[in-house]
Amino acid sequence: MEKKFTSNIRKLRKEFNVSQPQLAKEIGYGKSVISSWEIGTQIPSAKAIIILSRYFQVSVDYILNVTNDNTMLHRIDDFDVDISIFNKRLKKLRISKNLSQDQLAKRTGLTQTSINHWENGKCQPNANAIVALARYFDVTTDYLLGESD
Repeated sequence: MEKKFTSNIRKLRKEFNVSQPQLAKEIGYGKSVISSWEIGTQIPSAKAIIILSRYFQVSVDYILNVTNDNTMLHRIDDFDVDISIFNKRLKKLRISKNLSQDQLAKRTGLTQTSINHWENGKCQPNANAIVALARYFDVTTDYLLGESD
């Protein structure tokens, strides 16, 4: 997943004709962070993924290479991301399946501690965790992160 994901960032950045330093400045991250995402040495957080999808006008699913549909969406220049939507949706989905945090962790290969922290807003999942959770619950990553209903 990571290799495909990193190629999508680079591909979109080139399609938009924007350099790494320009992108970094526009979305509020350092150039070295953009570079590390592109080469796959660092995995973006949920917030960063949402910002990238808004900047490039594509779905989170496309950014994460869950779909090949790169239909352009309306650009959202608001990069102030409310990650609490993810926290609430994760908990709601888990409860709807009648699962404990530990059971969800075992079924997804994630840790109970991480799931607890995400549900309580103590930290953010990375791209790999978001895809694993979306696949398990059979929802889009856009839905899980609050970018669609």
